[in-house]
Amino acid sequence: MDLTPEELGDWYLKLQDVGNVHNINLVTPEHVVPQVALSILHARSQGLRIPIIYNTSSYDSLESLALLDGLIDIYLPDFKVWSPSTSKRLLKADDYAATARESIKAMHAQVGDLCFTGDGIAKSGVLLRHLVMPGLEEEGKEIMRWLAQNVSRDLFVNIMEQYRPAAYVGRVKRSSGGKKKVDGEGEEEGEAAAGEKDEGKKEERRYAEINRAVKEEEVESVRKAAERAGLWRFCDPPRHDGFNI
Repeated sequence: MDLTPEELGDWYLKLQDVGNVHNINLVTPEHVVPQVALSILHARSQGLRIPIIYNTSSYDSLESLALLDGLIDIYLPDFKVWSPSTSKRLLKADDYAATARESIKAMHAQVGDLCFTGDGIAKSGVLLRHLVMPGLEEEGKEIMRWLAQNVSRDLFVNIMEQYRPAAYVGRVKRSSGGKKKVDGEGEEEGEAAAGEKDEGKKEERRYAEINRAVKEEEVESVRKAAERAGLWRFCDPPRHDGFNI
């Protein structure tokens, strides 16, 4: 549904006063930053007290982030991949990493390292996420080293392992004529031909290099690189009942 900035801000207040939530989490709002800024200003003028979270891919302009200075309590940025070639192939934006580096530094300059209330609820700062991708652990390691050297060794980092192939990943490639491609050597007509192809040939699949779950050793290698770089605050499961502070 369409909402004015004021109507959106009123929803923040309802969530605070009726829903008793701990925060307002704005997920991928990069394309509507001016409206988000107005909604926060309105809600705060009407009594909003809980933190605002800006949940982003980090493909943000510095101008957009400047509009949010003083309005966002917690930044929740991703740093997805490191190399221009990988970001061009997977994200269709070869400037992703360069943009993310500048954006993450700007976010940290605004709110600093992640801080908690006495009962373990995040109240301000940056929580950086990196989803480890199949075969791309070296890029993850480079990201961890850069974060430690250029942002903060006290940065709170979530090294995530839940990647699973989805969407177009693993789908059979088709030519412009709608034919299935087999190993790039030939094509076969439609679904009926799938059962007629030679057993020695394999169908060419989209993004085959990431058409698997991530391995435990890949995740562990990124974690060890982060620790060697000096990072120490990680989103680990609690080792006991209660809060993981």
